[in-house]
Amino acid sequence: MDSELYINKNQKLRFWIFLSGLFILSLIIGLIGFERYYVYHNIPHNAFKTIYATLQLFVLESGNLNGYLPLELDIARFAAPLVSFIAIALTLLQIFRDQWERFRISLMRDHVIIVGYGTIGKTILNDLIKNGKKVLLIDSEFDISEKEELQNLKCRVLTGNITEKSILKKARIQHADFVYLLTDNDTTQIKACLLIYQLIIDSKRKKNNPLNCLMHLHNQELVSTLKNHQLVKNISDAFVLKVFNINESSARYLFDTYPPDREGISLNSNKIVQIVIFGFGPTGEALAIQTAQIGHYLNGKKPKILIIDQQAKIKIDDFLSRYPTFKKFCDIEFISIASDNPQLFNKVLPYINGAHLLTTIVLCYENRTENLLLGLQFDNIDWQSDVRIFIQTNDEFPTSTFSDIVKSYGPPSVVCSHGAIYSEIIDKKAIAFHNYYLNKRKKETDFGKKAADVGWVELSQEYKDSNRKAVDHIGVKLRSIGYQIVDVTNSKPEITLSDEEIRMLSKLEHKRWRAERSLAGWTFSETRNNKKRESPDLVEWDKLSKETRDYDINAVKSIPGVLATIGLKIISP
Repeated sequence: MDSELYINKNQKLRFWIFLSGLFILSLIIGLIGFERYYVYHNIPHNAFKTIYATLQLFVLESGNLNGYLPLELDIARFAAPLVSFIAIALTLLQIFRDQWERFRISLMRDHVIIVGYGTIGKTILNDLIKNGKKVLLIDSEFDISEKEELQNLKCRVLTGNITEKSILKKARIQHADFVYLLTDNDTTQIKACLLIYQLIIDSKRKKNNPLNCLMHLHNQELVSTLKNHQLVKNISDAFVLKVFNINESSARYLFDTYPPDREGISLNSNKIVQIVIFGFGPTGEALAIQTAQIGHYLNGKKPKILIIDQQAKIKIDDFLSRYPTFKKFCDIEFISIASDNPQLFNKVLPYINGAHLLTTIVLCYENRTENLLLGLQFDNIDWQSDVRIFIQTNDEFPTSTFSDIVKSYGPPSVVCSHGAIYSEIIDKKAIAFHNYYLNKRKKETDFGKKAADVGWVELSQEYKDSNRKAVDHIGVKLRSIGYQIVDVTNSKPEITLSDEEIRMLSKLEHKRWRAERSLAGWTFSETRNNKKRESPDLVEWDKLSKETRDYDINAVKSIPGVLATIGLKIISP
């Protein structure tokens, strides 16, 4: 998008240069024309009179000219007023542009509203405009050049506070298709969401034409809380709320595309997964949580997490206070050191060069330049163990500068596009997993009595997340017994899981599920209480009831069928 804005700015500059050139040319031709006119008709004149007469041409005052008119004067009599007309028109347009813009906004229908013009907002805006969507961008302030550039992109712009009802009404929120809430403040996000909800309810909008509200929250605890709130769960009104967190999506995408367990960790393997996180902000926390959720391997060895941050101890203490069971699933260590400290590599390298370690390094400081500079230094190291390096940066990641072990992490075009967020592209497997369950449930006599007996769109966010976490671990399971997931067009025959393999993977699935629930705040109780997040199933496999064991076994048995529905199969390499 930046290149497009640059082109529009240059076009405007070239136009003003052209208009200035036309003015000078008209002035010169007019001076020549009047000089020849006066000489031909023997009219007394001087330089002042010639200049004055020429300037009058620009205000449609050519004087009482009779008889022969030189060609230059004829041309100037048309060119000069044209220059004036264009200049006046542009001036009036500039004066009334805001009023005209508000008028155009007042006519908008079926449009997309983006609130907040940060990295996510820019990526979504670019994606929507490329797909021909009508977009209205709202922010608390825009500078003049930014506003003009956005308008040149055919994006309507509105300046104001999103928590004010008047701004939302000006934005025609009642007639929009989508609204993205992408401000930097979670409190502002939630306030705006509640206000929008009330406006939609008051507008009597029909359920079959809902407003889709997609809200990004920075605090992952808030994301989990809101996903279980009635506002999200309620699907009986014209307001559909989707709560998401880009850091969570990026972590899922990274571990799915580049598995930290590489080709898999078997039952007798001595390999240990290690995630080294530079910068323990929201991105680093999301990586740590994803590691704890999928880091369950057949050899029983917990993954290791090493945090590098100048305030590592303070941040980790805060993190563990929010996730008190985290250490049950990951070993976590830290080094409190700044990224520009000369001793950084001396302190970090001893943790990385281990013979049995599968190390994934993620550079995710908020400062992208800081990440790139560290990436260049890491890329020059002669690694003695299996190491991969990922750098959090933008879509213009300079891949040619780095070796094959260095990759971009969480590119906005992949995880921040409209399709990725609304159409849930990265949830393809999760949707297939739920649909497979649904088709089996439809054959049972009590279908419709369980909360999950609905389609993906109507499914609660809690159940959606549970499906996501389950499919995120499918690759880990299959790699651990030496299998691969490939396209159905692959010539190799599909593998059928043996009873022993199903038994091993079912135990692993239960272990993964316990971590998922424990990290979400569930605790053990003899009786189930969903409201208090208490479950009798938070025990070892051997203590489970047969019904619960069968649930895990059926989840594993369903894997080949789930993969088949999206054109994939299991093979032996």
